[in-house]
Amino acid sequence: MIIKFLIIIKLFIQTTPFNNILIEFQFSNITLKIDGTGTKNVLNEGFANRPDEVYINGYIQDNIEYNYEFNQQNNSIRLIWSNSIDDCTQMFYGCSDITEIDLSDFDTSQVTTMESMFKDCSSLTSLDLSNFNTSQVTEILSMFESCSSLKSLDLSNFDTSQVVSMINIFKGCSSLTLLNLSNLNNLQVTNMGSMFYKCSSLTLLNLSNFITSQVTDMN
Repeated sequence: MIIKFLIIIKLFIQTTPFNNILIEFQFSNITLKIDGTGTKNVLNEGFANRPDEVYINGYIQDNIEYNYEFNQQNNSIRLIWSNSIDDCTQMFYGCSDITEIDLSDFDTSQVTTMESMFKDCSSLTSLDLSNFNTSQVTEILSMFESCSSLKSLDLSNFDTSQVVSMINIFKGCSSLTLLNLSNLNNLQVTNMGSMFYKCSSLTLLNLSNFITSQVTDMN
């Protein structure tokens, strides 16, 4: 499996016969925006994989925290990991002030669970997950629960062949009008309880590809 990473090579030219070459591996980086001032959550404290570097409005932070004090509107935050991540449980859970998340350079090829990853991100209006590799993921329950401002979601690239539970995944997505599940594989899924509960703006839903032979709960 090819692990996507960014290699930055810095050359320091010296007068000696040899050059020092520093190779820095960046497995993942995420850029997000937070609106407003005061203390805001950047990551949920239940998320165990703290980034190796954090930049806020272009300035590197001395301490890696889950929340920061912001003194201006439309703050830009960059999170950098130098190691692969295998668990995204509660990554942004409850981070209700995040307005944008750029995940195009986030490597998920080793991730096995995305439980509650974006739960209660109530200020997010869009989310591009087209770069996600979910081939190892077994849990996506409550992944988007209560993302109440999210208007559209395209999961057509998701590989859910290993997923066993989809409980509450879209629960409370009350602004969702477009949901693409055209390639979702639910052959192993046993629980779909409250999957679309309170998706009050959804007018069209194509589940023609769903296989529910293993499902025991559609409450």
